[in-house]
Amino acid sequence: MICCVTGHRSKGFPFPRIDTDFLYIEYMNVLSLEIERLIREGYRDFISGMAEGADIDFADEVLNFQREEGNITLEAALPYPISSPQRTTAYSEQRDLILMECTRKTIVSPYYRKGCMQKRNRYMVDKSDIVLAIWNGEFRGGTWDTIKYARSKGKPIRYIMLNDMKQLLASDLERYILLYKK
Repeated sequence: MICCVTGHRSKGFPFPRIDTDFLYIEYMNVLSLEIERLIREGYRDFISGMAEGADIDFADEVLNFQREEGNITLEAALPYPISSPQRTTAYSEQRDLILMECTRKTIVSPYYRKGCMQKRNRYMVDKSDIVLAIWNGEFRGGTWDTIKYARSKGKPIRYIMLNDMKQLLASDLERYILLYKK
């Protein structure tokens, strides 16, 4: 069975996507647990659109499970061919490392053009049995468009609600401070 992800780029997150941020750490824990749950339910094939943000987090976490279990695939669904950027960024370096480990790479448009991201998103939803949505709750943008498309196709959707991450209780924050202060 196949699962794809839709989610926000960093600017759509209500907290910084850095390894030292408590909410980011909690989000990554939730993401890991959700992928583990999907694997236990029989999902073995995963698709990421490889955009900066949630897509990369998802792909990286799937690869962690692939290294442990071996019988898991990761497909990179690219909206257009990616050439080496003139300016290397942390994202492009991470993306390129993940691409080297992907089981498959699918390019949905031969070159960049208007609508190629949407075409990539629809390809992933059409091919998948379930969609994992990493969503900030806003009813606009590519993530929302992909959720609406998945709903129109009758695809089951599981949500990781980014804004809910901000609702952590003060006691959780105190627990974090005690654990990571050492």
